[in-house]
Amino acid sequence: MKPLLEVKNLEVNFREGKNIFTGVSDVSFQVAEGEILCIVGESGSGKSITTLSLMGLLGKNGAADKGSILFEGEELFGKSEKDLDTIRGKKIAMIFQDALTSLNPVFTIGNQMIEAIRSHSIVSKKEAEEKSEYLLNKVGLSDAKALLKKYPHTLSGGMRQRVMIAMALAGEPKLLIADEPTTALDVTIQAQIMELLRKLNRELSMSVILITHDMGVVAEMADRVMVMYAGEVVEEAPVNLLFHNPGHPYTKALLRSIPGTGSEGEKLIPIEGAVPEDYDKIEGCRFANRCAFAVKECKVPQRLRKATDEEHYIRCCRYENI
Repeated sequence: MKPLLEVKNLEVNFREGKNIFTGVSDVSFQVAEGEILCIVGESGSGKSITTLSLMGLLGKNGAADKGSILFEGEELFGKSEKDLDTIRGKKIAMIFQDALTSLNPVFTIGNQMIEAIRSHSIVSKKEAEEKSEYLLNKVGLSDAKALLKKYPHTLSGGMRQRVMIAMALAGEPKLLIADEPTTALDVTIQAQIMELLRKLNRELSMSVILITHDMGVVAEMADRVMVMYAGEVVEEAPVNLLFHNPGHPYTKALLRSIPGTGSEGEKLIPIEGAVPEDYDKIEGCRFANRCAFAVKECKVPQRLRKATDEEHYIRCCRYENI
């Protein structure tokens, strides 16, 4: 069975004058139909850059210069903006971190939802309004008719995020990308949004790429996990395998730095240091300067290699000895 999305050896570069910075390099992964893939890592690891490149939303200075992006067997790499417009929103939709800045403050929710629906299908304004009400109800918002007349700033953070999810569903996408969709929401609302995404995934057989730094969310949501660090994939595995047998020192460090069930009284171990700047200039392992297990072999480029389990990939020459 062919994957819905297949990314091979993706490289994204950003240009400022004569300077070039490689944001992500040698990124490869797949997403099956109906699967939830979680991408995790600290800020600056390249998670958002990777997903924005799939949508062709890198901005004027950014470009995916190498690799392949296959969606339903169709090559997206190198497509024009006009061609990508037939895919964005319709086949692949995205929910951004901050719903308030993603929604236009001068238009009502109804204006924005109706425009989103009519841009992807030939329907009347009345039909688009009816579909808007249906979608708002689908994401758990009551009194949809009244809600369509309201402006974004009059809604709570959780309501705005649900509106964004409803708008993302307007084109009936096969793949939904959610970039830290619960940022700045309280814990109760976060749980509701995650449960909503899981429900939509099950009911619509919609694939989801979820970007997060919350390993608790990963444990609850993911089918598979891709761990990124300094613009590279350092580990990929099914969720249960990753939590019970992490291979990369960075993944191990992430798991040690979060509280878990039954961990009351246990001391959490933070990861010292930060994701390096200009990490594209590092010759060897990009995590080596923060890794307690680094040896001279880590000074050469590391490749993503298959571990003992055939579904487990690790970018570390020492994973069997750690």
